[in-house]
Amino acid sequence: MPTYKNNGTTQVYWRNILWKPGQTRALTYFVPYGDLGLTVTDALPDVESPVLLSEDVVLSAGEGYLAVIPYAARILISADAITGTATLGVGGKEITLDDKTKYESTPLAWSKVESISLISAAGATVRLLVEEVL
Repeated sequence: MPTYKNNGTTQVYWRNILWKPGQTRALTYFVPYGDLGLTVTDALPDVESPVLLSEDVVLSAGEGYLAVIPYAARILISADAITGTATLGVGGKEITLDDKTKYESTPLAWSKVESISLISAAGATVRLLVEEVL
């Protein structure tokens, strides 16, 4: 979604980019246009999604899972146990996921994480999402 327009009456400023009222800018990366009050005027060429990993991980009892995260300078990690109880390993720390506890990170440096692990003693299904911080 590389071309964005400010249809508002005030300026919009995001990541050192300024849109004056009525101004259009073509960029080579995704902008959270809806949150900023911008509109998309041209969707081509397509840019890469900020979603680096999105999957439901099915763990059998005692089974481990390791996800190597594609590079992005900063990332967000979300994990939620849909069924059962699992342990999420992030940056050397362990977080228990169950029907009452899910995990949503603050922005993390990829160099501090690089991969995440999951394990479950009795089996579980975990919804895992890793996004690039734009």
